[in-house]
Amino acid sequence: MSDNPNGIPSDRDRSKEELIEELEALRREVAELKTTKTAFDAQNELLKAFVTMLQTATGKLMLRSMLQQTMNVARSLTNAEASSLFLLDADGVVTESLLARGATIRMQKQRLVGEVLDKGLAGWVIRHRQPGLITDTRNDERWLTLPNQPYAVRSALCFPILKGKVLLGILTLMHSQPGHFSPETVKLMQMSADQTALILDNARLYTERQEVDKEARPTGELLPNEGEFSRIGIYILFGEGNFLYANSRLAEIFGYTFGELVSLESVLDLVATDSRRFFAEQMNQCLQGYSKNLSCKFRGQRQDGSRIDVEVYGTRTKLYGKFVIIGALRWI
Repeated sequence: MSDNPNGIPSDRDRSKEELIEELEALRREVAELKTTKTAFDAQNELLKAFVTMLQTATGKLMLRSMLQQTMNVARSLTNAEASSLFLLDADGVVTESLLARGATIRMQKQRLVGEVLDKGLAGWVIRHRQPGLITDTRNDERWLTLPNQPYAVRSALCFPILKGKVLLGILTLMHSQPGHFSPETVKLMQMSADQTALILDNARLYTERQEVDKEARPTGELLPNEGEFSRIGIYILFGEGNFLYANSRLAEIFGYTFGELVSLESVLDLVATDSRRFFAEQMNQCLQGYSKNLSCKFRGQRQDGSRIDVEVYGTRTKLYGKFVIIGALRWI
C-alpha cells in the first residue's frame, strides 16, 4: 500500500528495476540532447564561416575556403583524422575537390579522383545516394587503397551532400583505427546534412554569379553577402509543426524576435494562407514517415503581413523518442 494520498507510487514503492529503467531513459535523453547540441553548434560555426568568407574572399578562393571549412567542421564533429570532399555539377562531374593527401599535381589529382569515383566508396555513395559506413576497410570491398597513400585508413564514412534530390557533393571521413565511425556518427552527420548542403549551394551560386558578372553593382544595391546569401535559418519541428528549436536568423527572416518565434503555435503561422495546405501536407508526410526528407518552396508571411518566397529543407529523425524534422530555411 502506498503512503501517497493520491495513490501515486513514491520512489520507495517502486522497484529497483523500474528506477534503473527510468535512469537509463533519462541518460538516453541527455545523450540525444548532447548530440543535437553538438550538431547545431557545428552548423552555426559553418554558417558564421560562410558569412565571414563572403566578406573577405571572392570567387574560387571563397568556394575552396568553404569546402575546407566544411571538412574541418566534419572532422571536428566526428573526430576523423583525414577527409576529402568532391563538389559535383548537375551532370555529376567533379568541379572542385580537396584530397586528404593535400596538394597534388593536376593530372595525378584527376586520375586519383577518377579511380575513387569509379571503384571506391565515393562511387558507391553516388550510385546509391546514401551514406557509406565502413567499420574495417580490410573487410569491405568498397574501400580502394590508393597508390602511395600517405595515411592509414581502417574505418571510413562517406556522406552524400544532397539538396533535395540533387547531389551537390561527396564528403569522405577517415580514421586509422577500425570501428571508429558508427551508426551514431551517421546520425550525427545526418542532423547537419541539410544545412551543409544549403550553405555549400549558396557558396557555389555566389561564385558562379561573380564569374558571370564582373561589373560593379549599382550604388545602393545590396551585395550578395549583405542580402540573399545570409538569409538562412535553422530549425527543429515536431508534433503539429511546433518549434523545438530555431536560431535567431530564422526569427529575423520573418520579422519576429526569437522569443516571439518560438512562442508561435505552429510553423504554419509563418506560411501565407494560400500556401498553408500545401506546406502542411509536405510537413506531415515527412513527420509521419511517408517521406524521409522535406524539400519544397512556399510563400511565407512575415509578422507585418508582407509575403516572402522561401525554400525549406529538412530530414526526419528521432529525438527524445519522438520524430522531428531538422533542417534549414532560406529566403529567396
